[in-house]
Amino acid sequence: MERIARILLFFALCIGPQLLHGQEISFTATVDRKSIAVGEHVRLTLTLTNGGDRFNSPDLGGLVVVGGPSYGSNMVSTNGRMSVSVSRTWLITGTAPGKYTIGAAKASVGGGTIQTEPIVIEVLKAGSKPSDANASQGQRSDPNLFVTISLSKNKAYVGEQVVATYTLYNRYAALELTKFELPKLSGFWSEEIEVPDNGWSEQVVNGIGYRVAVLKKQLLFPQRSGKLRIEPLELTCIVNRSFFNRGSSVDLRSNALDFTAIALPANAPPDFNGAVGELELSALADRTSVKANEAIEITVRVTGRSNLKLLDAPTLDFPGDFEAYDPKVVDKISVNASGMSGSREFQYTVIPRHDGHFDLGSVAFSYFDTRSNSYRPLRSAPIVIDVAPGDGGPAANVQRPSKSDVVTLGEEVRYIRTGDLGLRPKGHFLFGSFSWLVGMSTPPLAFLLFLGWHRKRLRALGDVEGTRRKRADGVARKRLRDAEQALQQGAHGPFYTALAKALHGYLSDKFNLGVAEVNPNELRQRLAHLQDGTELADTCARLLSTCDMARFAPVEDKPRRELYDEATQLIQRIERSARA
Repeated sequence: MERIARILLFFALCIGPQLLHGQEISFTATVDRKSIAVGEHVRLTLTLTNGGDRFNSPDLGGLVVVGGPSYGSNMVSTNGRMSVSVSRTWLITGTAPGKYTIGAAKASVGGGTIQTEPIVIEVLKAGSKPSDANASQGQRSDPNLFVTISLSKNKAYVGEQVVATYTLYNRYAALELTKFELPKLSGFWSEEIEVPDNGWSEQVVNGIGYRVAVLKKQLLFPQRSGKLRIEPLELTCIVNRSFFNRGSSVDLRSNALDFTAIALPANAPPDFNGAVGELELSALADRTSVKANEAIEITVRVTGRSNLKLLDAPTLDFPGDFEAYDPKVVDKISVNASGMSGSREFQYTVIPRHDGHFDLGSVAFSYFDTRSNSYRPLRSAPIVIDVAPGDGGPAANVQRPSKSDVVTLGEEVRYIRTGDLGLRPKGHFLFGSFSWLVGMSTPPLAFLLFLGWHRKRLRALGDVEGTRRKRADGVARKRLRDAEQALQQGAHGPFYTALAKALHGYLSDKFNLGVAEVNPNELRQRLAHLQDGTELADTCARLLSTCDMARFAPVEDKPRRELYDEATQLIQRIERSARA
Protein backbone atom coordinates (compact mmCIF):
# COMPACT_ATOMS: atom_id res chain seq x y z
CA MET A 1 0.00 0.00 0.00
CA GLU A 2 2.83 2.40 0.80
CA ARG A 3 4.41 1.72 -2.62
CA ILE A 4 1.09 2.41 -4.36
CA ALA A 5 0.68 5.65 -2.44
CA ARG A 6 4.17 6.80 -3.48
CA ILE A 7 3.39 5.97 -7.14
CA LEU A 8 0.15 7.98 -7.00
CA LEU A 9 1.96 10.90 -5.36
CA PHE A 10 4.66 10.80 -8.06
CA PHE A 11 1.98 10.73 -10.78
CA ALA A 12 0.16 13.69 -9.22
CA LEU A 13 3.34 15.73 -8.94
CA CYS A 14 4.30 14.98 -12.55
CA ILE A 15 1.03 15.89 -14.22
CA GLY A 16 -0.06 18.47 -11.63
CA PRO A 17 1.70 21.53 -13.15
CA GLN A 18 0.02 20.93 -16.53
CA LEU A 19 -3.47 20.34 -15.09
CA LEU A 20 -3.44 22.93 -12.34
CA HIS A 21 -2.90 26.01 -14.43
CA GLY A 22 -5.07 28.77 -12.96
CA GLN A 23 -6.08 26.75 -9.89
CA GLU A 24 -6.14 28.27 -6.39
CA ILE A 25 -3.07 27.51 -4.25
CA SER A 26 -3.51 27.11 -0.50
CA PHE A 27 -1.35 26.01 2.44
CA THR A 28 -3.09 25.27 5.75
CA ALA A 29 -2.25 23.88 9.18
CA THR A 30 -5.07 22.24 11.19
CA VAL A 31 -5.37 20.42 14.52
CA ASP A 32 -8.16 18.15 15.71
CA ARG A 33 -8.41 19.99 19.05
CA LYS A 34 -6.84 22.99 20.76
CA SER A 35 -7.04 21.94 24.41
CA ILE A 36 -5.62 18.74 25.92
CA ALA A 37 -4.51 17.36 29.24
CA VAL A 38 -0.88 16.47 29.89
CA GLY A 39 -0.10 13.24 28.04
CA GLU A 40 -2.98 13.48 25.55
CA HIS A 41 -2.32 13.75 21.80
CA VAL A 42 -3.07 16.39 19.17
CA ARG A 43 -3.15 15.56 15.45
CA LEU A 44 -1.38 18.27 13.42
CA THR A 45 -1.91 18.23 9.62
CA LEU A 46 -0.20 20.42 7.00
CA THR A 47 -1.97 20.47 3.60
CA LEU A 48 -0.56 22.08 0.43
CA THR A 49 -3.04 22.32 -2.45
CA ASN A 50 -1.99 22.89 -6.08
CA GLY A 51 1.52 23.92 -5.03
CA GLY A 52 3.71 20.80 -5.24
CA ASP A 53 5.18 19.19 -2.12
CA ARG A 54 8.04 21.44 -1.04
CA PHE A 55 7.29 22.63 2.48
CA ASN A 56 9.07 22.39 5.83
CA SER A 57 7.89 21.42 9.31
CA PRO A 58 6.82 24.18 11.72
CA ASP A 59 8.37 25.04 15.08
CA LEU A 60 6.28 23.16 17.67
CA GLY A 61 7.02 25.66 20.45
CA GLY A 62 7.86 23.05 23.08
CA LEU A 63 5.38 20.35 22.14
CA VAL A 64 6.74 16.85 21.57
CA VAL A 65 6.25 14.65 18.49
CA VAL A 66 5.04 11.16 19.44
CA GLY A 67 4.24 9.88 15.94
CA GLY A 68 4.70 10.72 12.26
CA PRO A 69 4.96 12.26 9.92
CA SER A 70 2.55 10.25 7.76
CA TYR A 71 2.06 11.23 4.13
CA GLY A 72 -1.10 11.55 2.07
CA SER A 73 -2.23 12.84 -1.30
CA ASN A 74 -5.56 13.58 -2.95
CA MET A 75 -6.66 14.28 -6.52
CA VAL A 76 -10.08 15.78 -7.31
CA SER A 77 -11.54 16.56 -10.73
CA THR A 78 -14.52 18.96 -10.84
CA ASN A 79 -16.02 19.90 -14.22
CA GLY A 80 -12.73 19.07 -15.95
CA ARG A 81 -10.61 21.07 -13.48
CA MET A 82 -8.01 19.12 -11.55
CA SER A 83 -7.00 19.83 -7.94
CA VAL A 84 -4.08 18.03 -6.24
CA SER A 85 -3.18 18.26 -2.57
CA VAL A 86 -0.43 16.65 -0.47
CA SER A 87 -0.40 16.45 3.32
CA ARG A 88 1.75 15.45 6.28
CA THR A 89 0.37 14.52 9.71
CA TRP A 90 2.08 14.36 13.14
CA LEU A 91 0.91 13.27 16.56
CA ILE A 92 2.17 15.70 19.22
CA THR A 93 1.68 16.08 22.98
CA GLY A 94 2.55 18.39 25.87
CA THR A 95 4.55 17.31 28.89
CA ALA A 96 3.60 20.23 31.19
CA PRO A 97 0.59 22.52 31.58
CA GLY A 98 0.65 25.82 29.71
CA LYS A 99 -0.03 27.47 26.37
CA TYR A 100 2.12 26.44 23.38
CA THR A 101 2.28 28.10 19.97
CA ILE A 102 2.87 26.02 16.84
CA GLY A 103 4.74 28.34 14.49
CA ALA A 104 4.09 28.99 10.82
CA ALA A 105 5.20 26.36 8.28
CA LYS A 106 6.59 27.65 4.97
CA ALA A 107 6.26 26.30 1.43
CA SER A 108 8.09 27.29 -1.75
CA VAL A 109 5.71 27.74 -4.69
CA GLY A 110 6.58 29.26 -8.07
CA GLY A 111 9.65 31.12 -6.86
CA GLY A 112 7.77 32.56 -3.86
CA THR A 113 6.96 31.52 -0.33
CA ILE A 114 3.61 31.02 1.43
CA GLN A 115 3.06 30.08 5.06
CA THR A 116 0.40 28.80 7.45
CA GLU A 117 -1.14 30.62 10.42
CA PRO A 118 0.26 29.93 13.93
CA ILE A 119 -1.88 27.75 16.24
CA VAL A 120 -2.13 28.01 20.04
CA ILE A 121 -2.51 24.75 22.01
CA GLU A 122 -3.54 24.80 25.68
CA VAL A 123 -2.27 21.93 27.85
CA LEU A 124 -4.17 21.41 31.11
CA LYS A 125 -3.24 19.49 34.21
CA ALA A 126 -3.85 15.77 34.01
CA GLY A 127 -7.09 14.67 35.63
CA SER A 128 -8.95 17.98 35.06
CA LYS A 129 -12.69 17.38 35.22
CA PRO A 130 -14.87 18.45 32.27
CA SER A 131 -17.35 21.27 32.81
CA ASP A 132 -20.27 19.25 31.38
CA ALA A 133 -20.66 15.77 32.84
CA ASN A 134 -23.37 14.77 30.35
CA ALA A 135 -21.21 15.74 27.35
CA SER A 136 -18.23 13.93 28.85
CA GLN A 137 -20.32 10.78 29.26
CA GLY A 138 -21.52 10.94 25.65
CA GLN A 139 -17.99 11.59 24.42
CA ARG A 140 -16.78 8.36 26.00
CA SER A 141 -19.41 6.37 24.03
CA ASP A 142 -18.46 7.95 20.66
CA PRO A 143 -15.91 10.78 20.44
CA ASN A 144 -17.16 11.85 16.97
CA LEU A 145 -20.95 11.93 17.36
CA PHE A 146 -23.17 11.85 20.47
CA VAL A 147 -26.35 13.39 21.90
CA THR A 148 -27.10 14.55 25.46
CA ILE A 149 -30.04 15.53 27.66
CA SER A 150 -29.52 18.24 30.27
CA LEU A 151 -31.84 19.89 32.79
CA SER A 152 -31.78 23.43 34.12
CA LYS A 153 -32.02 21.89 37.62
CA ASN A 154 -32.00 18.32 38.93
CA LYS A 155 -34.29 19.03 41.92
CA ALA A 156 -37.48 21.10 42.05
CA TYR A 157 -40.87 21.29 43.75
CA VAL A 158 -43.94 19.61 42.29
CA GLY A 159 -45.35 22.05 39.71
CA GLU A 160 -42.11 24.05 39.40
CA GLN A 161 -40.86 24.54 35.84
CA VAL A 162 -37.65 22.89 34.61
CA VAL A 163 -36.09 23.30 31.14
CA ALA A 164 -34.86 20.14 29.34
CA THR A 165 -32.37 20.61 26.47
CA TYR A 166 -31.55 17.96 23.83
CA THR A 167 -28.13 18.68 22.24
CA LEU A 168 -26.27 16.99 19.37
CA TYR A 169 -22.42 17.04 19.23
CA ASN A 170 -20.90 16.32 15.78
CA ARG A 171 -17.44 16.12 14.19
CA TYR A 172 -18.48 14.74 10.77
CA ALA A 173 -18.43 16.96 7.69
CA ALA A 174 -21.86 15.77 6.46
CA LEU A 175 -24.73 14.69 8.72
CA GLU A 176 -28.40 13.85 8.05
CA LEU A 177 -30.92 13.13 10.80
CA THR A 178 -33.29 10.31 9.76
CA LYS A 179 -34.91 9.23 13.04
CA PHE A 180 -35.77 11.30 16.10
CA GLU A 181 -37.65 9.79 19.05
CA LEU A 182 -38.17 11.88 22.17
CA PRO A 183 -38.02 9.97 25.47
CA LYS A 184 -41.20 9.07 27.28
CA LEU A 185 -41.86 11.38 30.21
CA SER A 186 -43.53 9.67 33.17
CA GLY A 187 -44.64 11.99 35.95
CA PHE A 188 -44.11 15.23 33.95
CA TRP A 189 -46.40 17.62 32.11
CA SER A 190 -44.44 19.05 29.16
CA GLU A 191 -44.66 22.10 26.93
CA GLU A 192 -42.62 22.52 23.71
CA ILE A 193 -40.19 25.47 23.50
CA GLU A 194 -39.64 26.87 20.04
CA VAL A 195 -35.94 26.64 19.18
CA PRO A 196 -34.62 29.20 16.63
CA ASP A 197 -32.81 27.77 13.61
CA ASN A 198 -29.34 29.10 14.41
CA GLY A 199 -27.52 26.22 12.70
CA TRP A 200 -24.33 24.84 14.20
CA SER A 201 -22.27 26.47 16.94
CA GLU A 202 -18.73 25.66 18.06
CA GLN A 203 -17.95 24.09 21.45
CA VAL A 204 -14.94 22.35 22.99
CA VAL A 205 -15.49 19.27 25.17
CA ASN A 206 -12.41 17.93 26.98
CA GLY A 207 -10.14 19.64 24.46
CA ILE A 208 -11.96 18.32 21.36
CA GLY A 209 -13.86 20.75 19.14
CA TYR A 210 -17.45 19.94 18.07
CA ARG A 211 -20.18 21.45 15.96
CA VAL A 212 -23.14 21.63 18.34
CA ALA A 213 -26.86 21.92 17.55
CA VAL A 214 -29.78 22.19 19.98
CA LEU A 215 -32.34 19.70 18.65
CA LYS A 216 -35.21 20.55 20.99
CA LYS A 217 -36.12 22.18 24.28
CA GLN A 218 -39.00 21.28 26.56
CA LEU A 219 -40.52 22.90 29.61
CA LEU A 220 -41.23 20.20 32.21
CA PHE A 221 -43.53 20.40 35.23
CA PRO A 222 -43.23 17.48 37.70
CA GLN A 223 -46.70 16.25 38.66
CA ARG A 224 -45.84 13.96 41.57
CA SER A 225 -43.19 13.89 44.25
CA GLY A 226 -40.34 11.41 44.50
CA LYS A 227 -37.68 10.09 42.15
CA LEU A 228 -38.55 10.60 38.46
CA ARG A 229 -36.53 9.32 35.52
CA ILE A 230 -36.11 10.73 32.00
CA GLU A 231 -35.32 7.91 29.59
CA PRO A 232 -32.64 8.28 26.85
CA LEU A 233 -33.26 10.08 23.56
CA GLU A 234 -32.77 7.86 20.48
CA LEU A 235 -31.49 9.12 17.11
CA THR A 236 -30.41 7.64 13.79
CA CYS A 237 -28.07 9.66 11.54
CA ILE A 238 -26.47 9.21 8.12
CA VAL A 239 -22.89 10.51 8.09
CA ASN A 240 -20.57 11.38 5.18
CA ARG A 241 -23.25 10.98 2.48
CA SER A 242 -22.45 12.58 -0.86
CA PHE A 243 -23.27 12.19 -4.55
CA PHE A 244 -20.81 9.29 -4.88
CA ASN A 245 -21.13 7.85 -1.36
CA ARG A 246 -24.18 6.35 0.37
CA GLY A 247 -22.79 7.27 3.76
CA SER A 248 -22.96 5.27 6.97
CA SER A 249 -25.87 4.89 9.41
CA VAL A 250 -25.13 5.65 13.06
CA ASP A 251 -27.57 4.92 15.93
CA LEU A 252 -27.29 7.24 18.93
CA ARG A 253 -28.66 6.93 22.47
CA SER A 254 -28.32 9.76 24.95
CA ASN A 255 -27.80 9.68 28.68
CA ALA A 256 -30.72 9.07 31.08
CA LEU A 257 -31.41 11.51 33.91
CA ASP A 258 -32.75 11.07 37.44
CA PHE A 259 -34.83 13.94 38.80
CA THR A 260 -36.01 14.61 42.36
CA ALA A 261 -39.46 16.19 42.72
CA ILE A 262 -39.93 17.71 46.17
CA ALA A 263 -43.42 17.48 47.68
CA LEU A 264 -45.10 20.78 48.58
CA PRO A 265 -45.55 21.52 52.30
CA ALA A 266 -48.64 20.00 53.93
CA ASN A 267 -50.08 23.25 55.32
CA ALA A 268 -51.64 24.39 52.03
CA PRO A 269 -54.33 27.15 52.29
CA PRO A 270 -57.90 26.26 51.23
CA ASP A 271 -57.72 28.52 48.14
CA PHE A 272 -54.48 26.92 46.85
CA ASN A 273 -55.08 25.23 43.47
CA GLY A 274 -51.58 24.05 42.53
CA ALA A 275 -49.91 27.23 41.25
CA VAL A 276 -46.12 27.27 41.79
CA GLY A 277 -43.78 30.11 40.87
CA GLU A 278 -43.86 33.91 41.16
CA LEU A 279 -47.36 35.43 40.69
CA GLU A 280 -49.47 38.56 41.14
CA LEU A 281 -53.29 38.89 41.25
CA SER A 282 -55.76 41.61 40.21
CA ALA A 283 -59.56 41.72 39.88
CA LEU A 284 -61.59 44.46 38.16
CA ALA A 285 -65.22 45.02 37.12
CA ASP A 286 -65.84 46.82 33.82
CA ARG A 287 -68.44 49.00 35.62
CA THR A 288 -69.67 49.36 39.18
CA SER A 289 -73.04 51.10 38.60
CA VAL A 290 -75.67 49.31 36.51
CA LYS A 291 -79.41 48.75 36.29
CA ALA A 292 -81.08 45.48 37.15
CA ASN A 293 -80.81 42.83 34.41
CA GLU A 294 -77.75 44.52 32.82
CA ALA A 295 -74.59 42.40 32.39
CA ILE A 296 -71.31 43.08 34.23
CA GLU A 297 -67.92 41.61 33.28
CA ILE A 298 -65.50 40.89 36.13
CA THR A 299 -61.92 40.07 35.07
CA VAL A 300 -59.57 38.17 37.38
CA ARG A 301 -55.99 38.29 36.07
CA VAL A 302 -53.07 36.16 37.30
CA THR A 303 -49.62 37.27 36.00
CA GLY A 304 -46.04 36.11 36.51
CA ARG A 305 -43.83 33.05 36.01
CA SER A 306 -45.60 29.77 36.75
CA ASN A 307 -47.42 26.81 35.26
CA LEU A 308 -50.08 29.24 33.99
CA LYS A 309 -51.72 26.83 31.54
CA LEU A 310 -52.58 24.49 34.43
CA LEU A 311 -54.30 27.15 36.55
CA ASP A 312 -58.02 26.66 37.31
CA ALA A 313 -60.47 29.52 37.66
CA PRO A 314 -60.78 30.80 41.23
CA THR A 315 -64.18 30.26 42.86
CA LEU A 316 -66.10 33.54 43.33
CA ASP A 317 -68.98 33.68 45.81
CA PHE A 318 -71.70 35.82 44.15
CA PRO A 319 -74.92 36.87 45.94
CA GLY A 320 -78.10 34.95 45.21
CA ASP A 321 -79.47 37.99 43.31
CA PHE A 322 -76.66 37.60 40.74
CA GLU A 323 -76.91 35.19 37.82
CA ALA A 324 -73.34 34.04 37.00
CA TYR A 325 -72.01 32.19 33.97
CA ASP A 326 -68.89 30.06 33.54
CA PRO A 327 -65.79 32.22 33.04
CA LYS A 328 -64.10 32.76 29.69
CA VAL A 329 -60.34 32.05 29.77
CA VAL A 330 -57.98 34.41 27.89
CA ASP A 331 -54.27 33.47 27.79
CA LYS A 332 -51.36 35.76 27.03
CA ILE A 333 -48.58 33.27 27.75
CA SER A 334 -45.09 32.98 26.27
CA VAL A 335 -42.93 29.87 26.47
CA ASN A 336 -39.19 30.27 25.87
CA ALA A 337 -35.85 29.13 27.21
CA SER A 338 -36.37 31.09 30.44
CA GLY A 339 -39.66 29.30 31.18
CA MET A 340 -43.39 30.02 31.01
CA SER A 341 -44.55 33.53 31.83
CA GLY A 342 -47.36 35.94 31.01
CA SER A 343 -50.94 36.14 32.22
CA ARG A 344 -54.16 34.13 32.36
CA GLU A 345 -57.47 36.00 32.61
CA PHE A 346 -60.80 34.65 33.83
CA GLN A 347 -63.67 36.79 32.55
CA TYR A 348 -66.91 36.28 34.53
CA THR A 349 -70.21 37.55 33.14
CA VAL A 350 -72.81 38.23 35.87
CA ILE A 351 -76.31 39.75 35.73
CA PRO A 352 -77.87 41.33 38.87
CA ARG A 353 -81.63 40.63 38.96
CA HIS A 354 -82.60 43.08 41.71
CA ASP A 355 -81.54 46.57 42.71
CA GLY A 356 -79.40 47.24 45.74
CA HIS A 357 -75.86 47.79 47.03
CA PHE A 358 -73.73 44.66 46.74
CA ASP A 359 -70.26 44.18 48.22
CA LEU A 360 -68.69 41.23 46.39
CA GLY A 361 -65.59 41.36 48.59
CA SER A 362 -62.07 40.51 47.47
CA VAL A 363 -60.85 37.70 45.22
CA ALA A 364 -58.50 35.43 47.19
CA PHE A 365 -55.85 33.22 45.65
CA SER A 366 -52.81 31.40 47.07
CA TYR A 367 -49.73 29.96 45.39
CA PHE A 368 -46.41 28.40 46.39
CA ASP A 369 -43.60 30.95 46.09
CA THR A 370 -40.34 29.33 44.92
CA ARG A 371 -38.33 32.34 46.11
CA SER A 372 -39.33 31.94 49.77
CA ASN A 373 -40.26 28.22 49.57
CA SER A 374 -43.58 28.93 51.26
CA TYR A 375 -47.24 29.53 50.46
CA ARG A 376 -48.13 33.13 49.70
CA PRO A 377 -51.73 34.45 49.78
CA LEU A 378 -52.89 37.06 47.26
CA ARG A 379 -55.97 39.23 47.64
CA SER A 380 -57.44 41.77 45.22
CA ALA A 381 -59.14 45.06 46.03
CA PRO A 382 -62.83 44.75 47.06
CA ILE A 383 -65.43 44.92 44.29
CA VAL A 384 -68.61 46.92 45.08
CA ILE A 385 -71.57 47.03 42.66
CA ASP A 386 -74.49 49.51 42.87
CA VAL A 387 -77.60 48.22 41.08
CA ALA A 388 -80.42 50.63 40.23
CA PRO A 389 -83.99 49.49 39.44
CA GLY A 390 -84.54 48.26 35.90
CA ASP A 391 -86.53 50.04 33.22
CA GLY A 392 -89.76 48.27 34.36
CA GLY A 393 -89.54 49.83 37.83
CA PRO A 394 -88.94 48.24 41.23
CA ALA A 395 -91.91 45.90 40.90
CA ALA A 396 -90.78 44.46 37.61
CA ASN A 397 -90.28 40.73 37.82
CA VAL A 398 -88.54 39.44 34.77
CA GLN A 399 -88.96 35.72 34.19
CA ARG A 400 -85.87 34.12 32.65
CA PRO A 401 -85.65 30.64 31.16
CA SER A 402 -83.67 28.12 33.12
CA LYS A 403 -80.09 27.43 31.96
CA SER A 404 -80.68 23.69 32.25
CA ASP A 405 -80.94 21.58 29.11
CA VAL A 406 -84.32 20.72 27.61
CA VAL A 407 -85.49 17.25 28.75
CA THR A 408 -87.78 15.04 26.66
CA LEU A 409 -90.70 14.02 28.93
CA GLY A 410 -92.21 11.29 26.74
CA GLU A 411 -93.38 10.21 23.32
CA GLU A 412 -96.67 8.51 24.18
CA VAL A 413 -98.84 10.57 21.79
CA ARG A 414 -98.62 9.81 18.07
CA TYR A 415 -100.35 12.23 15.73
CA ILE A 416 -102.63 11.18 12.84
CA ARG A 417 -100.68 11.13 9.58
CA THR A 418 -102.04 13.45 6.88
CA GLY A 419 -101.05 14.37 3.30
CA ASP A 420 -99.61 11.90 0.75
CA LEU A 421 -99.87 8.43 2.25
CA GLY A 422 -97.85 6.74 -0.56
CA LEU A 423 -100.66 4.34 -1.65
CA ARG A 424 -100.16 2.23 -4.83
CA PRO A 425 -102.78 1.05 -7.40
CA LYS A 426 -104.39 -2.34 -6.82
CA GLY A 427 -102.72 -5.19 -8.77
CA HIS A 428 -99.36 -3.38 -9.19
CA PHE A 429 -96.37 -5.36 -7.80
CA LEU A 430 -92.62 -4.74 -7.62
CA PHE A 431 -91.74 -8.23 -8.93
CA GLY A 432 -91.12 -8.15 -12.70
CA SER A 433 -91.11 -4.36 -12.92
CA PHE A 434 -88.30 -2.28 -14.43
CA SER A 435 -87.11 -1.24 -10.98
CA TRP A 436 -86.90 -4.87 -9.92
CA LEU A 437 -84.87 -5.83 -13.03
CA VAL A 438 -82.43 -2.94 -12.49
CA GLY A 439 -82.02 -3.81 -8.83
CA MET A 440 -81.37 -7.50 -9.53
CA SER A 441 -78.85 -6.90 -12.36
CA THR A 442 -76.86 -4.15 -10.66
CA PRO A 443 -74.98 -6.31 -8.03
CA PRO A 444 -73.61 -8.88 -10.58
CA LEU A 445 -72.56 -6.08 -12.95
CA ALA A 446 -70.88 -4.19 -10.11
CA PHE A 447 -69.08 -7.39 -9.05
CA LEU A 448 -67.75 -7.96 -12.61
CA LEU A 449 -66.52 -4.36 -12.81
CA PHE A 450 -64.85 -4.72 -9.42
CA LEU A 451 -63.20 -7.98 -10.49
CA GLY A 452 -61.79 -6.35 -13.64
CA TRP A 453 -60.50 -3.37 -11.66
CA HIS A 454 -58.93 -5.67 -9.06
CA ARG A 455 -57.05 -7.68 -11.71
CA LYS A 456 -55.80 -4.50 -13.34
CA ARG A 457 -54.62 -3.24 -9.96
CA LEU A 458 -52.78 -6.51 -9.23
CA ARG A 459 -50.94 -6.26 -12.56
CA ALA A 460 -49.99 -2.67 -11.76
CA LEU A 461 -48.73 -3.61 -8.29
CA GLY A 462 -46.64 -6.41 -9.79
CA ASP A 463 -44.93 -3.95 -12.11
CA VAL A 464 -42.74 -2.22 -9.51
CA GLU A 465 -40.55 -0.48 -12.09
CA GLY A 466 -43.56 0.83 -13.98
CA THR A 467 -45.12 2.15 -10.78
CA ARG A 468 -41.91 3.98 -9.87
CA ARG A 469 -41.75 5.53 -13.34
CA LYS A 470 -45.37 6.70 -13.21
CA ARG A 471 -45.00 8.23 -9.77
CA ALA A 472 -41.55 9.76 -10.32
CA ASP A 473 -42.87 13.14 -11.49
CA GLY A 474 -45.39 13.43 -8.63
CA VAL A 475 -42.85 12.48 -5.97
CA ALA A 476 -40.35 14.99 -7.41
CA ARG A 477 -42.95 17.78 -7.27
CA LYS A 478 -43.60 17.07 -3.58
CA ARG A 479 -39.87 17.23 -2.80
CA LEU A 480 -39.48 20.40 -4.85
CA ARG A 481 -42.15 22.01 -2.66
CA ASP A 482 -39.86 21.40 0.33
CA ALA A 483 -37.05 23.13 -1.56
CA GLU A 484 -39.39 26.01 -2.44
CA GLN A 485 -40.32 26.42 1.24
CA ALA A 486 -36.65 26.43 2.29
CA LEU A 487 -35.92 28.97 -0.48
CA GLN A 488 -38.61 31.33 0.83
CA GLN A 489 -37.25 30.97 4.38
CA GLY A 490 -33.67 31.66 3.22
CA ALA A 491 -32.41 28.36 4.67
CA HIS A 492 -29.15 27.49 2.89
CA GLY A 493 -28.59 23.87 3.96
CA PRO A 494 -32.23 22.64 3.86
CA PHE A 495 -32.72 24.14 0.37
CA TYR A 496 -29.80 22.30 -1.23
CA THR A 497 -30.61 19.09 0.67
CA ALA A 498 -34.25 19.12 -0.53
CA LEU A 499 -33.26 20.02 -4.11
CA ALA A 500 -30.66 17.21 -4.24
CA LYS A 501 -33.19 14.69 -2.88
CA ALA A 502 -35.77 15.77 -5.47
CA LEU A 503 -33.36 15.34 -8.43
CA HIS A 504 -31.73 12.17 -7.08
CA GLY A 505 -35.09 10.54 -6.27
CA TYR A 506 -36.63 11.50 -9.61
CA LEU A 507 -33.77 10.03 -11.65
CA SER A 508 -33.72 6.85 -9.52
CA ASP A 509 -37.48 6.30 -9.92
CA LYS A 510 -37.77 7.36 -13.56
CA PHE A 511 -34.95 5.18 -14.86
CA ASN A 512 -34.97 2.42 -12.19
CA LEU A 513 -31.52 3.26 -10.83
CA GLY A 514 -29.95 2.36 -7.50
CA VAL A 515 -28.43 4.97 -5.24
CA ALA A 516 -24.89 4.35 -6.50
CA GLU A 517 -26.02 4.17 -10.16
CA VAL A 518 -27.01 7.83 -10.37
CA ASN A 519 -23.75 9.01 -11.94
CA PRO A 520 -22.89 10.86 -15.18
CA ASN A 521 -22.00 7.77 -17.25
CA GLU A 522 -25.11 5.82 -16.27
CA LEU A 523 -27.34 8.86 -16.88
CA ARG A 524 -25.94 9.31 -20.41
CA GLN A 525 -26.75 5.66 -21.21
CA ARG A 526 -30.28 5.80 -19.78
CA LEU A 527 -31.16 9.15 -21.44
CA ALA A 528 -29.49 8.37 -24.78
CA HIS A 529 -32.81 7.37 -26.44
CA LEU A 530 -34.42 10.71 -25.57
CA GLN A 531 -34.20 13.85 -27.63
CA ASP A 532 -31.18 15.88 -26.45
CA GLY A 533 -30.45 12.99 -24.06
CA THR A 534 -26.74 13.76 -23.68
CA GLU A 535 -27.45 17.39 -22.83
CA LEU A 536 -30.12 16.38 -20.30
CA ALA A 537 -27.74 13.89 -18.63
CA ASP A 538 -24.95 16.48 -18.39
CA THR A 539 -27.40 19.02 -16.91
CA CYS A 540 -28.53 16.47 -14.29
CA ALA A 541 -24.95 15.69 -13.27
CA ARG A 542 -24.06 19.38 -13.09
CA LEU A 543 -27.06 20.26 -10.91
CA LEU A 544 -26.39 17.36 -8.52
CA SER A 545 -22.74 18.34 -8.27
CA THR A 546 -23.70 21.98 -7.60
CA CYS A 547 -26.06 20.92 -4.79
CA ASP A 548 -23.40 18.74 -3.16
CA MET A 549 -20.80 21.49 -3.40
CA ALA A 550 -23.17 24.04 -1.83
CA ARG A 551 -24.18 21.60 0.96
CA PHE A 552 -20.64 20.77 2.08
CA ALA A 553 -18.80 24.00 1.23
CA PRO A 554 -19.84 27.69 1.37
CA VAL A 555 -19.82 27.98 -2.45
CA GLU A 556 -22.82 29.00 -4.61
CA ASP A 557 -22.30 29.19 -8.39
CA LYS A 558 -25.62 30.92 -9.11
CA PRO A 559 -28.65 32.30 -7.24
CA ARG A 560 -30.83 29.71 -5.52
CA ARG A 561 -34.01 30.81 -7.37
CA GLU A 562 -32.29 30.33 -10.72
CA LEU A 563 -31.00 26.91 -9.62
CA TYR A 564 -34.52 25.90 -8.45
CA ASP A 565 -36.11 27.01 -11.76
CA GLU A 566 -33.47 25.13 -13.75
CA ALA A 567 -34.16 21.91 -11.80
CA THR A 568 -37.93 22.28 -12.33
CA GLN A 569 -37.51 22.88 -16.06
CA LEU A 570 -35.12 19.93 -16.35
CA ILE A 571 -37.70 17.50 -14.91
CA GLN A 572 -40.36 18.92 -17.23
CA ARG A 573 -38.08 18.49 -20.26
CA ILE A 574 -37.34 14.87 -19.38
CA GLU A 575 -41.08 14.16 -18.96
CA ARG A 576 -41.89 15.73 -22.35
CA SER A 577 -39.09 13.83 -24.08
CA ALA A 578 -40.19 10.54 -22.47
CA ARG A 579 -43.78 11.02 -23.70
CA ALA A 580 -42.70 12.02 -27.23
